[in-house]
Amino acid sequence: MEKKENSSVSEKVAGKIASAKTILISVLVAAVVVITVFVLCSVINTKVSKKGLTAIDSISYNLTKDSVSLSAEDLDVRRAKAMTDLTPYTKKGGVVGVRANMLAGEISYSQKNYESCVSYWETAAKKDKNVYTAPLCYYNAAVAYEELGNLDKAESCYEKAIGYKEFVQIAHAKFSLGRVKEAKGDVEGAIKAYKDLTDTVSNDSFVNLAKSRLLLLDNSSN
Repeated sequence: MEKKENSSVSEKVAGKIASAKTILISVLVAAVVVITVFVLCSVINTKVSKKGLTAIDSISYNLTKDSVSLSAEDLDVRRAKAMTDLTPYTKKGGVVGVRANMLAGEISYSQKNYESCVSYWETAAKKDKNVYTAPLCYYNAAVAYEELGNLDKAESCYEKAIGYKEFVQIAHAKFSLGRVKEAKGDVEGAIKAYKDLTDTVSNDSFVNLAKSRLLLLDNSSN
């Protein structure tokens, strides 16, 4: 009877984890919007930076304008053009380079070009290690690495994101770190990651998921 109950709980938690991974991308899109607003509202003193950001905004606008009504083929054409237009800006430093690589990463993810995606996100993180953009970039890179099946790299990027205590999605990142460690068979590491989440974060749905995983892992080890 106890085994059946544990199996039922496990299935329910697995379903919640799957839903959490789906939610992840929509949360990231919202977070990118927040970052974009921050960037645009930041004090930028050079005309070059202003011109570059304006160009990137234009590329983003042309990419998304009336996109709901477009066919898959038309969307692919727009994405390809956007990537071409972004190329010179991805090579720049500062906020322009960061934003260009972030947008290129988003587009690459939508194209399921995950190898390019991780490259753009990690480049963006390295160009500016501030607390607003860097953890988000590492977080997104980790998601893409998971899509590639590279759990070691995903683990590393989640750890880098967690290193920024101000990261607004730190609870999700900590849970994802535990989930990846668990997938790698590192039960001890997974338990440590989940406990770190439950000990440092409160009033978050991922805390409840972490508690469920801890319960199941404890039961399986007995």
